[in-house]
Amino acid sequence: MINCKTSSFRAITLNDQTIAFQIKGKFGKDVNRELREEIMTALKGFQQNVIIDLTRVDNIDTSAAALLVECIRFSETTNTSFKVLGINNKVKEIFEMMKLSTIFDNLELYQIPRTEDHILYRSKIA
Repeated sequence: MINCKTSSFRAITLNDQTIAFQIKGKFGKDVNRELREEIMTALKGFQQNVIIDLTRVDNIDTSAAALLVECIRFSETTNTSFKVLGINNKVKEIFEMMKLSTIFDNLELYQIPRTEDHILYRSKIA
């Protein structure tokens, strides 16, 4: 687990092919460098599928959004899966203000069952 004053993340290996990263607090430049290294190692080095869990994220900045875009694009070139889930309404509003729907034009938005507070981004290809 990597801890900063306002944010943290931890990696959880789900199986040989998939790793999940749970982010807590503010998702931004404080965790981006370390998180990027771990995600790219999973995608590049181990050819693992990556899940980013934003369920406990309070805020997100443009550097974090750029990291997500970079990871999505990279996963497309490595034939791996990259999914972002658990986006609460506050983070969703920030994504909409950043006009990420135009950046994520190959992704669809889905409701996670039994909640109205969280959404799931899933590739149309998957």
